[in-house]
Amino acid sequence: MAETAENGLIVVRQLPIIEERLIQIKTEVEQKVSDALAMACTEATVKSIKQIRADLNSDFQSLEDSRKQVKKAILAPYEQFEAVYKQCVSDIFKPADEQLKTRISEVEDGVKQQLKAEAVAYFDEYMASKDIDFLTFDQAAINIPLNASKKSLRTKAKAFIDKVVEELALIETQETKAEIRVEYRKTRNVAHASTTVSERHKA
Repeated sequence: MAETAENGLIVVRQLPIIEERLIQIKTEVEQKVSDALAMACTEATVKSIKQIRADLNSDFQSLEDSRKQVKKAILAPYEQFEAVYKQCVSDIFKPADEQLKTRISEVEDGVKQQLKAEAVAYFDEYMASKDIDFLTFDQAAINIPLNASKKSLRTKAKAFIDKVVEELALIETQETKAEIRVEYRKTRNVAHASTTVSERHKA
């Protein structure tokens, strides 16, 4: 067989050659089976048919053994090649990839941690400027992708706090504002806080 991948690093020079006569065997088997099936199965012939069946099973087992030997002969060279390939290629590339992945993750995690630290500092500072003390940065659920800008993170933090400021202002217009404010601090949900206080008073 002609070489394949002539310019490559891995070249198959010749595939295993299998000497077979399967077509001839097929014809012989079909003839034996046909002869056996053509015989009437009676008390007089059953012994002969049993022998024919035993002979067919023996032939089949012999061919199966040959097939397994051929398969083993074909796979053996590849398994040897695969073992060398693993030692010379896979066992080098894969650990290197894992180490590089770890180093990249360490750098990217560091960048994200720095972005978060700066965002948290701004969050706390802006929250204090609005005279609020019960919020945390994590409650804002602000996603911090690697390519996030400081401005975008500050905008999201500000929007979260501004919404709370607006809701607190709304609560101040309610008659039971002190109680609603207590409930709101637990859930940051104006409707739920108002309903909870209202139902308490009704009870």
